[in-house]
Amino acid sequence: MSKGFRRIAYLRFGKMMEPLLPRFSELGKTLRKAGMEVSLRMYLSTSFLTIIISLILAFPATLGILYAFNGALTGTVWFSATIIGLLVPFVVAMGFLVYPRYVASNRKRALESSLPTASSFLAAMASAGVAPDKAFLALANENIQLEIAKEAEKISRNIEILGYDLLTAIEIAAENSPSKVYSAFLEGLISVINSGGDLTSYLTNETKSLMRDKIREEKEFIEGLGVIAELFLVIGVVSPIFFIIMLAVLAIMSTDASNQGTILMTLLTYVLIPIGMSIIIILIDGMQPSE
Repeated sequence: MSKGFRRIAYLRFGKMMEPLLPRFSELGKTLRKAGMEVSLRMYLSTSFLTIIISLILAFPATLGILYAFNGALTGTVWFSATIIGLLVPFVVAMGFLVYPRYVASNRKRALESSLPTASSFLAAMASAGVAPDKAFLALANENIQLEIAKEAEKISRNIEILGYDLLTAIEIAAENSPSKVYSAFLEGLISVINSGGDLTSYLTNETKSLMRDKIREEKEFIEGLGVIAELFLVIGVVSPIFFIIMLAVLAIMSTDASNQGTILMTLLTYVLIPIGMSIIIILIDGMQPSE
């Protein structure tokens, strides 16, 4: 959503969302863990305005489309338009609830993937005698496209601009992190700094442990690809060929089934196969470790 749209939604419905804020406190936490730079009140206002727009437009738009295809406003057309008109706002509302969790999940994977690199960098800085706050600043200034660098930038911003001390800034980062692994890493860092322990040893050991976990995840991903490859052969190659041959034989044997065979062939080609391939893509994306 554009900033102008969110501003309009906030001005129109911001005050109305005030009583709902306690009910959606978990959503507010998810927004922070997702790294979305928007307040809970503005997010609820934006979602409310979007739901209203979808409620207003869904029914007439669906009615017009069905009328264009059907050529008449039958009872079925009115019923279908009403159902879709009510379903679209519900889907939009669910989308606003699910989207922050999706973003937080992607951010979690990105953090855990880049954490070994960041831990190694911080260990090298600590061995050189660089203070932790300066080490985070150096990590933030590194020209690397990693989510961990953005986290280091937030920690440095809280220290240099907002005036937080190092431990408080790290605590805030750990609290707002979607990754338990990254939170545990930061909490361990806080414990070492508080106790005056050997920071270099801690970071070195953490780097080795994180590297081992990353290697194990890569092996599990490669093993899982074998199962996905077999699933792809079944859904994407063997099953379509089998059904196409079967439908062709049925069409030859019976003239009455020719029209049904065409419908089934169209359904297979444009619905079932794309759905199957989409499921496989989603499975691979969910299994794949982030770069």
